[in-house]
Amino acid sequence: MKTLLTTTLTAAALMFGVPASADTGATLTPKGATGNFTMTFQDEFGGSALDRNKWNDHMWFEAQNATVNYRVDKGLLEVWPQRDATGKFFNRTLDTDGKFRQQYGFFEAEMKLPVGKGTWPGFWLYNHDLPAYPAKRPEIDIMEAYAGGGAGSGWSDANLHPTAFASTVWIDAGTLGGTKMQATPDLSAAFHTYGVDWQPNRITFYFDGKPFAVVDKPMTDPLYLVISMWFGSASGKPDASTPTGASNALQLNYVRAWTRG
Repeated sequence: MKTLLTTTLTAAALMFGVPASADTGATLTPKGATGNFTMTFQDEFGGSALDRNKWNDHMWFEAQNATVNYRVDKGLLEVWPQRDATGKFFNRTLDTDGKFRQQYGFFEAEMKLPVGKGTWPGFWLYNHDLPAYPAKRPEIDIMEAYAGGGAGSGWSDANLHPTAFASTVWIDAGTLGGTKMQATPDLSAAFHTYGVDWQPNRITFYFDGKPFAVVDKPMTDPLYLVISMWFGSASGKPDASTPTGASNALQLNYVRAWTRG
């Protein structure tokens, strides 16, 4: 019965772009990774509101924006482009700063990305709470996408749908450990998994359960989880053409973390 259910869900995912996950407690392991893992963080977004025991809804340096552009609904976390009361687009960041951080392990999320000029969604690991900050601010970007780049940019197609993403390691504020741009199908059309296997001297990035980039650099500081719906960088500035509202959301089916052993 489980095999039949999984097959049916996978077929539905391919047809309708819905999450393909049908994991049970016994099968919640990182996709594509080998070894023994112990789960340390899990949010399947099964409730009706953001779990504030796990997540903050702004970074430590950001003023809290009263305009709510996220929700937990029907098993998904959704964060969308929106203008606030001043009429401006604003960044939204959800993170586990002060609630969960970890040194080493596997970190994974299943997501469907937004489209449009300026959109810059991300899933990353970070730490600002270090004595040497801001010079010392280690960061592992598991996924950053730039739908606003447009045809010819390598980041998106002529309709401003994301067709690539980047994974990057920053040893500190001024030291790039490595980066990789990964070409993909339209990332707004279906859910995909993005993961990183962070070990003491090697960081391996995964897309849909397959490794595609390796950075052989040591990263020793514990990091916390970050989900961001930002604007700018290679995606440009949002404008009147940028779709707003929940119909153009960054959607997450789950976020999970494990340690090895």
